[in-house]
Amino acid sequence: MNRLLAFALSLIIIASISACSFKKSPSTNTTNQSASSENKNSQTKPATTQPAAQAGGLQPGQASGSYTAKGETIELKYAYAGRATRFGDETLVILLTDQPIPADAVAEEIKSTPLLEGEKIRGLEYAIMADNGMWVRFHPSQYQESGSMKLKDYKVEGDIVRGTDDNEGSLSDGKYGRSVKFVATIVK
Repeated sequence: MNRLLAFALSLIIIASISACSFKKSPSTNTTNQSASSENKNSQTKPATTQPAAQAGGLQPGQASGSYTAKGETIELKYAYAGRATRFGDETLVILLTDQPIPADAVAEEIKSTPLLEGEKIRGLEYAIMADNGMWVRFHPSQYQESGSMKLKDYKVEGDIVRGTDDNEGSLSDGKYGRSVKFVATIVK
């Protein structure tokens, strides 16, 4: 009789444990499904915007991506371009900024960067030289790099300039890096 009672008690305990695990499983799955749904939704949004941006989905005046300066990451959204003198030569200047530049200030900003240097906006300043050289300055840190053209997918078509710049910061031991895409109208 004791064996039968012990066996029945064991079956009840096993059934209780199984029932508890079955009850927890759906709520865990619901939580996982919610997290999975959120992950799928968050993955869906970039997946729909990424291919468009890669295929030229950025409109003139738009930038996407960011740069890192001394551990701070700055998102860039705006793109401007124009011709100006840098290093004694006329260059194509490209400005990628976190804030919009007022329309009446764009020409002066391309010429002498008063908003960037005054730390009213933050961003990257590129100078593309005629000899296939490139210079970039981080604002407000003033860190600079120069060398041969490193922009990918770089094109100037009429009054539109576009390109991609990916640089993980190997020259600065990772203190300064950038990953940006841009499409800008060249102001005259």
